[in-house]
Amino acid sequence: MVSESKPTQSNDRQSGAITPHLRRRLHECFEHANQLMKQGSYDFDYAHTMFGECVSRDPGNLVYLEAMFENLRRKYKNNKRGALLSFGGKGPFKKAHAKKDWNETLKLGPEVLKSNPWDSNTLRALAEACAGLGHMETELRYLRFALERNPNDVDVNRHCAKSLTRQGYYDQAIACWHRVDETRRGDAEAQKMISELQIEKTQAGLGKGRDRSRSKPPPEDQADVVKDAESSPPRREIQLTPRQQMEQAIANSPTDVDAYLELTQLHIDDDHLGEALHLLQKGLSATGGDIRIQYQLEDVEILRKQQQLSIAQQRAAKSPSEETQQLVLDLMGDLNRFELDVFAARAARFPNDLEYKFQLGLRLKLADNLSEAVKCFMEAAKLPTRRAHAVLELGECLQRQKQYSKALECYLRGLDQSERSDQPTLVKLALYRAGLLSAGLKDHPTAIDLLTRLVTLDPDYKDAAARLDKIRQMDHK
Repeated sequence: MVSESKPTQSNDRQSGAITPHLRRRLHECFEHANQLMKQGSYDFDYAHTMFGECVSRDPGNLVYLEAMFENLRRKYKNNKRGALLSFGGKGPFKKAHAKKDWNETLKLGPEVLKSNPWDSNTLRALAEACAGLGHMETELRYLRFALERNPNDVDVNRHCAKSLTRQGYYDQAIACWHRVDETRRGDAEAQKMISELQIEKTQAGLGKGRDRSRSKPPPEDQADVVKDAESSPPRREIQLTPRQQMEQAIANSPTDVDAYLELTQLHIDDDHLGEALHLLQKGLSATGGDIRIQYQLEDVEILRKQQQLSIAQQRAAKSPSEETQQLVLDLMGDLNRFELDVFAARAARFPNDLEYKFQLGLRLKLADNLSEAVKCFMEAAKLPTRRAHAVLELGECLQRQKQYSKALECYLRGLDQSERSDQPTLVKLALYRAGLLSAGLKDHPTAIDLLTRLVTLDPDYKDAAARLDKIRQMDHK
C-alpha cells in the first residue's frame, strides 16, 4: 500500500534536525505571514511563500501546515479545484517522490500545491513522504485535506484508512473503509478490513472509547430539551447546558476568545480532545490567530499526542511485535518534536519566563541536543521552584558529555537543594545518580554512602539495592 512503502533513506527519521536558530527564524516568518492574514486584503502568494518556507523546512509542524492550507483556501475562495491553469513544477516533485527522496518531496510540495491545493495525487504523495519521515500528524492532515474535495474518493479513503490503521485510529479507519464500500458496492478489501479492524479493536481492549476524542460526541441533552419544549407551557424558558451556553455565545460573537477557551475546557473535561482541537482551530481563524487560543491549541494537541502514545504503549504491551514497537517509538519522537517546537517558540516569545526554559531543556535533552539543553537548565536553575530539578538535569547532560566531575558536582548540589526544599522524589533521584556516577569514578566509599541512604529511604528504588551489593562486594576484594 502506498502509505506504508519503505523509504530508501535509512537515516530519514533522524535527518532534518531543526536548530534553535532555524526554529526562531521560521517562527518569525510564520508570525509575519499570520499578521498579513489579519488584513482585509493581502498578497496571498507572498503569504504562501512564507508559509511554504515554514512547511518545507519543518514538515512535521501541524500549525504551519494548517496556516498554509487556510491561506490557500482564501486565495481560491475554497473552490476545491485551485487555478484554472497549472503553473507547472510537478516534474521535479514527481521524480523526488518516485525515488522516495522524502526530504526533497516535502521541500518541493508547497510550490506544487500553490496551483491546486486539493490535488489528491500531490497530497497523497506528501502524506507518504511524511509517513516515511515519521511525521504522522501531518501525514493524516494531508490526507484529510484531500478528502475535502471529494469525501468519497476511493483511492484517498483507502490510503487514509491504511494510515489510520497503522497509527491505531481504528474507528476512523473503519469509517474510511465504509465510504469505500458504499462507493464501490461489495468491495472485497473494504468488507474484509472492516471485519478485521472490528475484531482487532475489541482484542486491543479499546472499545468504543478508542476514538472518542477524535469523533463527534453524541448530542447532549437534546432529546430532553425537545421534550421539555413540547410538553411545557409556551412561555417557559428552556434551560441551556453550560456547553450550549458557550456554543450560543460563540454563535453570537465569533471572536469571543473567552467563550472559545471556556468551551474548550468543557471538551477537555469530557475527554473530547478531537472536538476541542476542531473548536480551537475554528477560533484561531475567527480571531486572527489570537495567542491565547494558539497556546491552548498547542496544549490540547500535546494532550492528544500523549493519549495516542499511551494507547500505542498499551497495544504494544498486549501484542508485542516489530510494528507495534516501532509505532511507540514513532509516536514518542513525534510528541517530543512537537513539544520542542512549542516550547522553543514560547521561550523565544517570553525569554524571561524560566519555566519555558526548563521545559525546552527537557525536550532538547530528549532530542540529544545536549549543548543547548545545558544552556536552558543553567538559566532555569535561577527559578526557585525548578532549581533542584534543573541542576539534576544539567548534571545528566554533563555526564552524557563525559564531563564527569562537573556532573557529580551538579548531582550533589541538586541533592542538597532538593533536601532543603523537601522534594523527596528529587532527593532519591539525586542519591541514585550521584551514587552510580561515584561508583563509575571508582569512589566506592562515596557510592556506598549515597546508595545506602537511598535504600534506607526506599528499599525498592529501581536497582539501587542490587547496585549497592555489587559495589560492596567489589570494595571488599
